[in-house]
Amino acid sequence: MDALEWRLGRHALIGEGAASVTDVVERVVATRAWPAEAADLTVALRHRDPKLDALNQALESRTLVRSYAFRGGSYIFTPSTATDLLMTRTVTRIWETKRWQEQGGFTISDWQPLREALRGILDGGPMTRSQISESLHRIPGLRHLAPAALGAGADSLYKPLHWWGDICFGPPHGTEATFQRAWHQRDEPTDAAVDEAGRRSIRAYLHSYAPATFESLTYWLTQGLGVPKRRLLSWIQDLGSEITTIDVDGVDSLALTADVDSILTARSTEHLRLLPAFDPWFFGPGTADNRLIPTTQRAKASNGYPLVISAGRAIATWRVRAKTVVVKPFAPSTGMPFQLLKDEVQHLARILNKELDLVLDP
Repeated sequence: MDALEWRLGRHALIGEGAASVTDVVERVVATRAWPAEAADLTVALRHRDPKLDALNQALESRTLVRSYAFRGGSYIFTPSTATDLLMTRTVTRIWETKRWQEQGGFTISDWQPLREALRGILDGGPMTRSQISESLHRIPGLRHLAPAALGAGADSLYKPLHWWGDICFGPPHGTEATFQRAWHQRDEPTDAAVDEAGRRSIRAYLHSYAPATFESLTYWLTQGLGVPKRRLLSWIQDLGSEITTIDVDGVDSLALTADVDSILTARSTEHLRLLPAFDPWFFGPGTADNRLIPTTQRAKASNGYPLVISAGRAIATWRVRAKTVVVKPFAPSTGMPFQLLKDEVQHLARILNKELDLVLDP
């Protein structure tokens, strides 16, 4: 068994590649939206017919959505995945806390009137924070929120509106972000609805990142979305026989029972890939997973270094400098699969539509 080989296939990092941008994003569950160049490359490297503007086109057509999610950052997902993950994020009800309301410049009594007003404000299309602030200033009952919608704590006002499905990010207006009406609006989710969304989120995660340790699931849903660990454990228990525990190098790991046979029969092949900064290959399981990156090199992944992987494991950093790709191995380069690396650099050159040469930085 080579569990990472199975995961590489799910991520379209080996084989013929994904058929569409939506397929790529669905396979990785969610991908970080910033830096935009890295997000573009995350998708293009997995696509069988890569085009750097394809992700932006999918966002403009709203086949994909961008919203606040993990650790307060902006992420890209399919609408159905966004619905589940963002509903799961509401489990903390953090917007009801005094501290959060002070940061966002609102009170809980403002919440429902604000939601209703924003639906009308954004009916005409995406707006920047300053435009939303100006619109709120013209509504007598919400005029006091105009400074909050523009100020330093504005995202404490906007983030829960993303989680509730009222708004998501729209196309940038120059250097300014915009918000637009989301793919749906919903009433306050019930505990039962949140629990079902949580179980679906676990299924989606395991179908992309299995075999996954409980620590990886905790990183994804507890550290990432604030789900209490006891709630996460209850969702796993609810799934019962849908989840199977398998041994991976002496470590108990979770997988969907339907995927176990294909995981157990996966075998290693020789391949190498260049991955951009903050690629979901590392940020799905978490950079603390030393099966993916040596502990001594973890900071490089966390700080956004593009990484070279061989058999799914990080072995080097890389960067584009003028017309060269400079690769710096973690260990002496004598063991570097040089021809595979050259082939991957040429694949990158085709995506970027520029000539690139390979330089090893020993």
